[in-house]
Amino acid sequence: MATANQQITKEKFSFSSSIAADVWHPKDNSKAFEWWYFDALSEDGRDAVVVIFLDNFIFSPRYNSGNRKHNKLTEKFRKKKEIDYNKCYPALAFTYYRDGKPKYRAINEFAPEEFSASQDTPSCQIGNNHFRLESAPYGSGYILSINAKLKHNRNLSASFEWLTVESDFLPDKPFDTQEAHNWNLVVSRADVTGRINVNDDKDKSLDVVNFRGTGYHDHNLDNRWLPETVGDWQWGRAHFHDATAVFYRYKETSQENPTTKLFTVQNGILRDKDSSYEEQIFARDKFGIKYPQRITLVTEDNTRLRVKQTNIIDSSFFYLRFLSEMTLTLRDGNPRKTVGITEFLNPKALKYRWLDWLTNMRIGRNGKGSFLP
Repeated sequence: MATANQQITKEKFSFSSSIAADVWHPKDNSKAFEWWYFDALSEDGRDAVVVIFLDNFIFSPRYNSGNRKHNKLTEKFRKKKEIDYNKCYPALAFTYYRDGKPKYRAINEFAPEEFSASQDTPSCQIGNNHFRLESAPYGSGYILSINAKLKHNRNLSASFEWLTVESDFLPDKPFDTQEAHNWNLVVSRADVTGRINVNDDKDKSLDVVNFRGTGYHDHNLDNRWLPETVGDWQWGRAHFHDATAVFYRYKETSQENPTTKLFTVQNGILRDKDSSYEEQIFARDKFGIKYPQRITLVTEDNTRLRVKQTNIIDSSFFYLRFLSEMTLTLRDGNPRKTVGITEFLNPKALKYRWLDWLTNMRIGRNGKGSFLP
């Protein structure tokens, strides 16, 4: 029999794996957000790419400032002030990592009218950046086109193809868009190819990068303000020679028991299992976030994932991103080892107004690059 805490957990976390649900879901309040996340690691493990399209940028000082005011003001005062609390702040985040360090990072925020997305097919346009699902004789996948501003107003343009290998495991499962966090594991594995061009502000070529590797794509949405809702959030994924592993640990501020899941894909079959979760050897990064360097997840059928996250490749006051050594043992008892991407999100700091000016330095706006890389 499920306990009360287990029932609450299920209501607060909605999982799907559906290309059909990878569309945009219009919202009627400024707290709501939705993002499409893509990442990939190169074949030699030296390069990594992360691309995120957001209809409402959860790290934006404008998004968070507006929602802080929204929470404090009475309805009567809101109407009197005539403040537009339904305004959203779309953004594109692109990072290319080389040897465990960010080489090119663009976080560009746009005006609301520069965002458009389809409610019928997976596609999104933010400024001159877009992704869309396409089919070809050799398969189907996502086409990404990036045109972003870097620090010193350098221009980054990139094109990628995420050719799906493992995807769409639960195409008919209902997608809950009410008072729950929604996570859509759209593509657990993809063949990724792409090219990155970096030019200076006079359009002179500075660098060209050709990329080939293995990738991943998911989709998150919620109708609630992130810092008010999420206590902490840990996730990761890794591609092994014969399997894919994705884990997800999600805790809301009102919960005692987080949702912990371990997903494995082997021979085209997705296994979705609740998991135990053990943390060891804690450390703090330079911004003060405390995180575990060792994580162990074990399911009831004794599938085991060990995570060693000591290589921080990106950080801020509210999130960490790692290249992590991950070891997966399936029911055959044979351990597999590789490097994958893991992230830790602790959004409580987004409530603090004094951090806005620091965060703003890493965001490019009005067609210009950011002050800090």
